[in-house]
Amino acid sequence: MKTFFNVLIVDDDEDDQFLIKSAFLKNSSQFNLRFATDGTDVLEKIENTQFLPDLILLDLNMPVMNGFDVLKHLKSSTLYRHVPVIILTTSANESDINQSYELGANTFITKPINHQDLVDLAEQIRLYWFGLARIPTRRTN
Repeated sequence: MKTFFNVLIVDDDEDDQFLIKSAFLKNSSQFNLRFATDGTDVLEKIENTQFLPDLILLDLNMPVMNGFDVLKHLKSSTLYRHVPVIILTTSANESDINQSYELGANTFITKPINHQDLVDLAEQIRLYWFGLARIPTRRTN
């Protein structure tokens, strides 16, 4: 069983990044977290480095390249299509939910408004995806 995981957090809100990071690192040193602030930043991080994420948290509403475009790219790539993608966004729009799943998202979660609720949610994501669920192993080619 794996004991160390790479997580890519794609969100342009620095406060949300900090809270999610706090929840993932709480009582745990088993996560290597990377952050991207927009879609083009995501593509640079995954295409130009050796960082292969085990899980991606993806916001939909970002500047430059939105989350739907990033999701399309990830799910069309043989290297990344197996990586679970959680849409974590402020939207609760039914069309956003449907489109996310149609494009291959594994989960759609509307961000809580309260900061403590966001920390709690991030901890639940960590416990579920890396404690209870089984995720695919990293592919190297």
